[in-house]
Amino acid sequence: MKQFLLSLWLCLCLVKIVCAQQTMHNDGVITGVVTDSENHPISGATAVVKRQDTKETSLTTISKNDGNFEFLKLQAGTYTLSISHLSYHSYVANQIVISSTTKFNLPVIRLQNNSSELKEVNIVSPQKSYITHQIDRVVINVGSLLSNNGTNALDVLNNTPAVQVTDDAISLRGKEGVTIYIDDRPSYLTGKDLIDYLKTLPSGTLDKIEIMTNPPAQYNAEGNAGIINIKTKKGKLKGFNAGLSASYQLGVYSKKNSNINFNYGFHNINLFGNLGYSSVNNYYDVIRNRQFYDVQPYNNVLMSQLNTETSTTTSYNYKLGFDYDMDAHNKLGAMVTGVIHPYHEQGNYSTAFKRFNNVDSTINTISRLHYMTRNNTINLNFHHQFNKPTQELNINTDYLQYSTNPLQVINSGTYLPGNTLISNYILNTYNPFKANIFGAKADYADELPGQLKISIGTQTTYSDRKSSGDYLYTINNKTYPSDSLNGSFSYRENINAAYINIQKTTKRFDMQVGLRLEHTHAEATQQRAGLLTATTAEYNYSNLFPTAYINYKLDTSSVNTLTLSMGRRISRPGYGDLNSFVFTFDRYSSNKGNPEIVPAYSNNLDLSFNIKDKITLGITYSNTRNDIAQYYQLTGYALAFVPVNIAKTTAYGAYFNLSVPIAKWWNANLYSDLTHNQYAGQVLDIGYLNNTVNTITINGGQQFKLQHGWSAEVNGSYHNKLTYGQGIYLPMWFVNATVQKTILNNKGAIILTGRDIFNSRKLRRKIEYQYASLTSLNRSDTQTIGLTFTYKFGTSTSARQQHNSIETEAGRAGVN
Repeated sequence: MKQFLLSLWLCLCLVKIVCAQQTMHNDGVITGVVTDSENHPISGATAVVKRQDTKETSLTTISKNDGNFEFLKLQAGTYTLSISHLSYHSYVANQIVISSTTKFNLPVIRLQNNSSELKEVNIVSPQKSYITHQIDRVVINVGSLLSNNGTNALDVLNNTPAVQVTDDAISLRGKEGVTIYIDDRPSYLTGKDLIDYLKTLPSGTLDKIEIMTNPPAQYNAEGNAGIINIKTKKGKLKGFNAGLSASYQLGVYSKKNSNINFNYGFHNINLFGNLGYSSVNNYYDVIRNRQFYDVQPYNNVLMSQLNTETSTTTSYNYKLGFDYDMDAHNKLGAMVTGVIHPYHEQGNYSTAFKRFNNVDSTINTISRLHYMTRNNTINLNFHHQFNKPTQELNINTDYLQYSTNPLQVINSGTYLPGNTLISNYILNTYNPFKANIFGAKADYADELPGQLKISIGTQTTYSDRKSSGDYLYTINNKTYPSDSLNGSFSYRENINAAYINIQKTTKRFDMQVGLRLEHTHAEATQQRAGLLTATTAEYNYSNLFPTAYINYKLDTSSVNTLTLSMGRRISRPGYGDLNSFVFTFDRYSSNKGNPEIVPAYSNNLDLSFNIKDKITLGITYSNTRNDIAQYYQLTGYALAFVPVNIAKTTAYGAYFNLSVPIAKWWNANLYSDLTHNQYAGQVLDIGYLNNTVNTITINGGQQFKLQHGWSAEVNGSYHNKLTYGQGIYLPMWFVNATVQKTILNNKGAIILTGRDIFNSRKLRRKIEYQYASLTSLNRSDTQTIGLTFTYKFGTSTSARQQHNSIETEAGRAGVN
């Protein structure tokens, strides 16, 4: 509570400080943002202002990567503004009247592409950047790939350069420990819960993917590999506008996906939202072999497992929100998002024990699992814009409620050769889980003398997570509680943070440094069945996390740059990592936590050379202390997946990105990296781990814009061996192909997509032990053909501004 009150006091101090500065004298200012017809920011546009009543030399600036531009310290007078870009029609606004204290915020300037075919539908073209580089992140435009239509957020991530999804884990440039954000806010989910949530987000609701290997100080320091920020669509046009998407895929089983995005802007209010529905039928096959040798009594024993699961996943998700312009300086917003996710699964598992290729016995298991997951989030936000255009205050509060209630029945029978039943075992499990998470954040930004931009902020997060295990086993028609498994686990965590970030821009350099202070207090309590006293562990630690970025412009137009970034990160143990209760898959496979696990810390370095956002060459290095990874602990025949700390992890490599037009109708995107990963350290008092792997990753595609509204795309991905600790993942590749035809006056499109057309997307893994080895092959319903229909409709008018002489010109220029 003391930390929370301190954070609240800091927020109030920020408000008091910035409000006191609002009365300061300001020179005349013009600010604006330039976007394309689909509201994507345009960088490199030339903005020119000139006084109409004098012969003074015009002032020129270039729009930044986020599309923003500004003119400061303008004298009183009447100005003409013009904006030009080679790929877009020019824009001109006359009669902009400025006084010495006027802060003139232009409405969004939306330039129209030179090709009229691109006004309504996402069609990949040489003019539209698939990848945009900023000083602290790489931005991927989701709509630039046709194959991103009709799928979900997890598949979009797996189609994104430098990102890989393997075995229910997400990695970035070969490193685990990625934190997922949704619209600049942490998802607060990890592991399977996060994967399941991303599967419920239709790709039609996504706008951009921001990749930050060294995130700036205003973001949480959590995630050694960095942050992936998934930005969803949010309309800002006046009037009513909407876009809908519906898709049907067929593989071994069917998959359906539909969603609608909409916004309604009138006067000073903008309402926005999206609704989505998906139904996915899938199968999941695992062939797993455990070979034992050199140790009695397991010598020359082969444990062969064949697991087959079929599942049905249904999800209903929504986002509803509003932005209310209270006056010229204050904006209030609210948003609610939610997912309801019922899941049903039936599994058939066969485990055969063989010695010298002769079957000794077989265990056949039937499993039935179902659960309902609910995820609801409420956000309230406030924005205050001071008279000074660079001075603003943002306050955000979030509340998340998450719950799931898995109920599983496992029926196992052991058989001798000849199908003779010798024993039967039934296990009933009920493992409800609930999480309540509250977060609050305040950010203040201003520009100091010497063109120094500063932002400071404070943040607090409080989470309360609880789970319980209720296990009943039945043997010989008698049912007993499993006291060794039954119990409850709770975890409370409070993280308080403060940060400062400073930016400086010169003709040749962009520089940014930041420092973040985080204090963590956590308490884990475990209550086992039959015990009167609970076991409690408490965690308290504070850390500083510096970040630094230097961007050198190799030419005056800033199209060729050299960027160096550095940062320190942390990965805290997740809820499941600390929970020592066992989750049983079958008698010989289980998951369990490790309450002795400690946070991991990493230092990251990245140096890149960027040419016109078309070609990027970079090198990267990181070292991690006490890295958190899954370790496969073998006891007899039983295998348990346990999180452990690995003393030292080192990763370094090089990466290459290419996004260029080959011809007016042909675009090429290619990403590749070569990474050296080494995991070394003592693990669980079992032995010394020294696992080193060199990984090559290639991800790319070709987009073709054909005549009469036709376009096509071929894309794919490949990696050789990779590792995340102990296990070695063997090479894997896949290829997708897509064809699109625009219809209905370019407002709609029909998209035909073949995914994993060679049925090659199979996950193979190998693990070596002191006296055993494990190999596995995982297959699912990835080879599909799908049909997607998209349509955009609605009308819009130009945005309402304060009454001034630019309103008419802005409307004529198509500014919304």
